[in-house]
Amino acid sequence: ITIINWIIALTPFAVLSLIIKAVGSQDDLAKTFKNVAYLMAAAITAMILHFIIVDIGLLAALTKSNPFTYLKHILPAQTTAFASASSAATIPVTLRSVFDSEMVPETIGNFVIPLGATVNMDGGAIYFPCACIWLAFLNGITPTVDQYFLLIILATVGSAGTAPVPSASLVLIITAYNTVFNSEGTPDGFEFILAIDWFMDRLRTTLNVTGDAVVSRIVTEKCSLVAEDTVALPKGSVDEDKSSNNIKTVEPPDTNIEVCLE
Repeated sequence: ITIINWIIALTPFAVLSLIIKAVGSQDDLAKTFKNVAYLMAAAITAMILHFIIVDIGLLAALTKSNPFTYLKHILPAQTTAFASASSAATIPVTLRSVFDSEMVPETIGNFVIPLGATVNMDGGAIYFPCACIWLAFLNGITPTVDQYFLLIILATVGSAGTAPVPSASLVLIITAYNTVFNSEGTPDGFEFILAIDWFMDRLRTTLNVTGDAVVSRIVTEKCSLVAEDTVALPKGSVDEDKSSNNIKTVEPPDTNIEVCLE
C-alpha cells in the first residue's frame, strides 16, 4: 500500500516531466500546438455528431417523443460526469436523474445504468481511433484502409473493457497503436495525449453517461410496448359473435363452494 501511495503521489510530477521534455524537444511549438488542436477538434466534432445523430436521433425515433423533454432531466448527471471523469462515480447521480424524470422505472434503471457504466464507452470508442491516427501521422506513418478498419474494431471491442475510472483509456491507446502499426513501447508524441487527456477524458465520460441515460429511456419505451402487446384476457371471458363481429361478455359459470366453519 505504501508503494502504491508513493506511485500515485509521484504520477503528476512524472507526467509533467514527460510534457516538458516533449515541448522542449520541438523546434516549432506553434505547429505542434496546432496539430494537438486538430486532434481535439476532430474528437470533439465526432462526439457532438454522435450526440446529435445517435443519442438525440434514436431517442426521438424510438420513443416518438420530444427528446429534450427527457434530456433536460439528466443535466445533473452530465455535470457530475464532467467534474469527476468517472462513469462509476456518476452512477448514483445518473440513477437519481433518470428516476426524477418519471420516464424510467427503477427496475430498468437499476439494471441499465450500472451495466452501461461498465460496458457503454461511446466516447472512448470515438477518441481511440482519433488518437491512434494522430500519433501515426506524427510518427510518419500513413494508415491504410485495412488499418482504419482494424482500429475501428479494436476501439469498439476494447472500449467495452475499459475501466470506468479517470484516464483508463491511455493504456488502450498505446495497445491499439502498437497492435495496428506493428510498433513497440510508447510512440513519440504520446506526451501530448497525456497533456490533454484530463480534458478529453471528461468529455468522453459525459458522452458515456448520456448514452446510458438514453438507452434506459429507450429500453423503458420498448419494454412497455412489449408488455402492452402481450396482455391477454382470461380464457373464456369474451365470446365473439362472428356473424355480427360483436364482442359479448360471457359470465363465468356458477360454481358451488362449500365452506366449512368450525
